[in-house]
Amino acid sequence: MAVPRGVVSLAATLVRLRRGAVLARLGWRLLRPLHVAGVPAVPGGLALLALREPRLVPLWLRWRVSSEGLGLVVARLTGPGSVAGGAGRRPGVALQAIGVEQGRALRLQLGYGRDPLECARAVALANRVYGIRARVQANGDGSAMVVTPGCPWSRREWWGQEPCAAFSRYEVGLVSGLNPAVRLRYECKRTRGDARCVGLYSWRKEER
Repeated sequence: MAVPRGVVSLAATLVRLRRGAVLARLGWRLLRPLHVAGVPAVPGGLALLALREPRLVPLWLRWRVSSEGLGLVVARLTGPGSVAGGAGRRPGVALQAIGVEQGRALRLQLGYGRDPLECARAVALANRVYGIRARVQANGDGSAMVVTPGCPWSRREWWGQEPCAAFSRYEVGLVSGLNPAVRLRYECKRTRGDARCVGLYSWRKEER
């Protein structure tokens, strides 16, 4: 039975309207400033580009992010519920909480963190901000890796397993905030005696 021409025209109009609404939402997401604690506000499109290609982030913006991020860490460590505040909050706990908060902001405002690869890219960008030459590698099984020669601090005499573990908890929190179904496991670490640091990002088995 032939479909009436009016019905076809109405369906085509509805498709165009829906497509226009999707494009409008996408355009608004790209232009709307991204608000993440400890990070200067930037357009969403610029944030997505930085997540895709961390090497493109200019040095002046890396400096602003690192300086604001350091201020946020100090505030969280010395504020209510911190070690100095008397509630016994450890640095690793504070850093992991910051990671969760920032990951959720990226997920809710940009829709980012859909799979292990996007989570790995977010961590690589965070590493690049602090001068860590992070490289993302996608694996054929759906997992991804972040490979680095180690952070600049790993070559200092005052660095060790405890501060490394604290900053690793930030990365774990960031991944958890981006996508609770993605797991981060460290395959190699310089503080364990390895030549490089390797983080493996994969789906949690119970979620797949």
